[in-house]
Amino acid sequence: MKKIAFIEMETHSALLEQWYLLVKEMTAVDFHFFVSPKVNDKLTAIPKEHISEILSVPETDFSHFDGIVINTLHRDFKDYQKLFGQKPVLCLVHNLNFSLFFKSISLANVFKEKEKFTYFLKLYLKEKVASGRKVILKVKQFGVISKAALQSIKKDGSYSNQSKLIQMNYCHQSEFPEDEAVHIVMPGNVSNKRKDVDLVLKVILQLEPQSVLQFTFLGKPENDSVRGQLEQLKKNCHPNIRITYFSQFIPWVSYSKIISKAHLLLCPIKEQTSFYWVDEFYGSTKVSGSEADCMYNGKIGLFPESYPKMDWHNLYYGNEQQLLAILNTLTVEKLRDEYSHLQEYIQKYTFEKVKNELEAQLLELTHN
Repeated sequence: MKKIAFIEMETHSALLEQWYLLVKEMTAVDFHFFVSPKVNDKLTAIPKEHISEILSVPETDFSHFDGIVINTLHRDFKDYQKLFGQKPVLCLVHNLNFSLFFKSISLANVFKEKEKFTYFLKLYLKEKVASGRKVILKVKQFGVISKAALQSIKKDGSYSNQSKLIQMNYCHQSEFPEDEAVHIVMPGNVSNKRKDVDLVLKVILQLEPQSVLQFTFLGKPENDSVRGQLEQLKKNCHPNIRITYFSQFIPWVSYSKIISKAHLLLCPIKEQTSFYWVDEFYGSTKVSGSEADCMYNGKIGLFPESYPKMDWHNLYYGNEQQLLAILNTLTVEKLRDEYSHLQEYIQKYTFEKVKNELEAQLLELTHN
């Protein structure tokens, strides 16, 4: 049996829990998770005996592990340099332009994100993330969690041989809620940085829907202004519309439970975003967590046409009027018909198929 260490010192706690659900069923892999205190505080699905809370990667002994998976690497690059030379490492890449293509910062982003100016300036001047990020080239394998991101790497031509699709998305369940109201959930933080929240709020205010629509914003509002907009929306929307939102971080188990009751996931992903002032493009150089939300929970998503098509059945809108028309005419009956087209994809992404392929990839890593 091969021993694999998983390291997450930064941010992707939900992805780490998805790893756990898969690796705990693998017969040829033993595992342990090494996490920072801030990540540990957000973990709810991983038993404590599989977790070690650490303050530093260099001061942690990984000598008895056969392979390492780094779940996120955006900071403290030198902390990993020695580990890269000692062990076969698979590093997940979440922002291709920042972490692999090494694009420069955009001055337009500096202006747009002026509230984070001091923080980002510290990263570049004190932590030297611009030069330090190239340490990642010493890893054995790069992993991306969507086919579109892998295609972007192949199109670029660099690092194609080192890069693999790490297919972690499987369909855990697919239940069509029996409810007269249409439940629409927008997963993830309620933030205009990555989602077109302003468009969604504008459209909801105009809606005169045929059916009762229950909108749930399943993430923390980015600021008091957005929270105030949601409160105003609750007071001023059509009588057939109900609004629910949350004021704090939602644990993964609760998050999945709410999504399981949805008829439709509303995913107004912006085409362009940024990471550390570097331009990123959703679906091609950066993956939205909404993809995993759809597939894991067996749900149809409603995406903008700018988002690259997933290997999944979704609905798409091109502009404000199209989104308005779709939501105004939504019925449970229409959605039930759409879900009949989803079944072939559900069969492609069963837990066993995804788990077996991922187990083979982890074993292959240890042989490098």
